Amino acid sequence: MQSNLSSIRYHSSQLELKDWDLIEVTGADREEFFQGQVTNDLAALAVGEGQVTARLNRTGKVQSFFTIAKLSDKLLILCPKILTTAIVDDFNKFIIMDDVEMKVLDAPVFGHLNYFLKPDHEFLFHFNFYGIETAIHTKAFHDVAPTDLNELEDVRVLNGHPVWKKDVDESHFINDSFLNEIAISYKKGCFLGQETVAKIENNRGPAYYPLLLKLEESEQGLPLADFFIEDKKAGKINYQIGQYLQVNLFRDFRIEGKKLEILINGTSYKTMVHYLPFYKNQKRSDIANELYHLGVDEFQKAEVDLAMNFMKKAIEFDQGHVDAFESIGVILGRKEQYAEAIEWMDKLLKVKSNSVMAHTNKSLFLMKMGKIEEAEAEKALATVKSFSMYGEEAKIKKALEEEKKKKDEDILRREKMFLQVLDIDPEDTVALFGMGDIAFYRENFKEAVENLEKVVKFDEKYSAAYLLLGKSLEATGNLERAMQVYKKGIDVASKRGDMMPANDMQSRLNQLIVASRLA
Repeated sequence: MQSNLSSIRYHSSQLELKDWDLIEVTGADREEFFQGQVTNDLAALAVGEGQVTARLNRTGKVQSFFTIAKLSDKLLILCPKILTTAIVDDFNKFIIMDDVEMKVLDAPVFGHLNYFLKPDHEFLFHFNFYGIETAIHTKAFHDVAPTDLNELEDVRVLNGHPVWKKDVDESHFINDSFLNEIAISYKKGCFLGQETVAKIENNRGPAYYPLLLKLEESEQGLPLADFFIEDKKAGKINYQIGQYLQVNLFRDFRIEGKKLEILINGTSYKTMVHYLPFYKNQKRSDIANELYHLGVDEFQKAEVDLAMNFMKKAIEFDQGHVDAFESIGVILGRKEQYAEAIEWMDKLLKVKSNSVMAHTNKSLFLMKMGKIEEAEAEKALATVKSFSMYGEEAKIKKALEEEKKKKDEDILRREKMFLQVLDIDPEDTVALFGMGDIAFYRENFKEAVENLEKVVKFDEKYSAAYLLLGKSLEATGNLERAMQVYKKGIDVASKRGDMMPANDMQSRLNQLIVASRLA
């Protein structure tokens, strides 16, 4: 994560997409036609929004991928020029009785990254471009800086977005690339090739899949070649960005946080697995939080002006970021700039009218300025609003209590059912797991361990049981046994393709290993 404001992820910028085309799609049947032809869910789009989607053949292989956007009177397809003719010809073969017409527009295409930072500009549509919220227009704007293309390429690679004929071609299933995360909906209904790719998805996934390996030590210029783990091919390096390798990794090793020692041309390198995308924060609100916490870090280092810059940038991404407004006011107060600090507290009240801290801080600042009566008035407002908040907290507490009561009633129902099953078959693993889960919920951890040990004894492939058993052992203080269980469970879950419990167990195992070293 960068500690300055130079990143294209934080600023508005623009680039001409010289190697891209816009295809206009009109006709009354346009949305219904494309909904049945492409992999992503066009029906889920709002007007003015675009999404990455793909076109498969009948066997599930990728024929093309592109961005499709919904406008009020048309669809727009944004695609690389090398695919334009193939896309138009492919879809025209299927447009028989449908009222659909496709036309390649003769116009330049500009991508405006973080377009919302320039609210006065209008755009055709917006979409996620390599992990950055971007809008498309047919012209550039004089007040927007050019995009750093080298940095954009690094972001693309680190976020896993593929390029046609470089990362993906007609020989690939969509499951083989990060398109599987960003360009397909397995719930939308039928599309060409759906049956094949759904089977792959539901049956352990692809053998090799892209993710990141972080090198333990900085090594530059590694060959883009196959690598091995214990004399077996484990994957292939696609790109290197600093300490990160983007690779296609074999399924048995695809566990977040797992440490791997890989062999490349006879040389050994220590790495750790990281899932794509590298930049997890891609929504405006998440980037705003990222910027805010960078500001907090700088403030703790006494870099006050830099801290303020980060927090103001956070508000640009999320105009309702309460903590950023309050922090800026507090910082100004500490600098004895009380009038400006009060202005920021007033801005906070426009965002959150029931903010107790806004009135409390205003009272403090006014007191420092010698305005005693105004300070007392703000203190009174803080008191009134705090009582109001207590009322809201009471409502929340009551709702939580009612929710817990319903859950306890459901637990009793399930417990009765599981006990009946175990009376008939004491080795029923589903019922034993259920009893272990109930015991864990009730914090009867020794009882949970007893039931879950039976589960993994009777069914060594029950992935979820290893995770819950490990957590129960941790709760009883048996950390050594917990680590043993996690190691066995990770192996079982990864081979079965049960990646969620595998990742959870790897994360907990890593924490236990670190704790044992510090003890």
